[in-house]
Amino acid sequence: MSVPSFLSDPGRIDEPQAVQQYSDVLTWVASERRPVIVRRNGADLAAVIPLEHLELLQEALARAEVENLAAQIDWKRLVDTHRPPQTWFDDDDNPFQPQEARTS
Repeated sequence: MSVPSFLSDPGRIDEPQAVQQYSDVLTWVASERRPVIVRRNGADLAAVIPLEHLELLQEALARAEVENLAAQIDWKRLVDTHRPPQTWFDDDDNPFQPQEARTS
């Protein structure tokens, strides 16, 4: 199995005029795993990309959004305001010891 290059220069084609030409473009993109830029009147119009490129793009955008949201959290304030009560740590009761043995 070959690993597709995501950095390779995409091919360019003029806008297909018939349904069969669109089908040929999709077949080429899927089989070669390389994007194709579709041009209209000599200007780049759109890109047809392999599905795995789209999935990687979506994953990268989601990761960037999570990192952006995490950067907005005031972690010190969160720790200071959401600490468990000290009494949780001062409690010397052993929940695994029977009650009558704990009171002696």
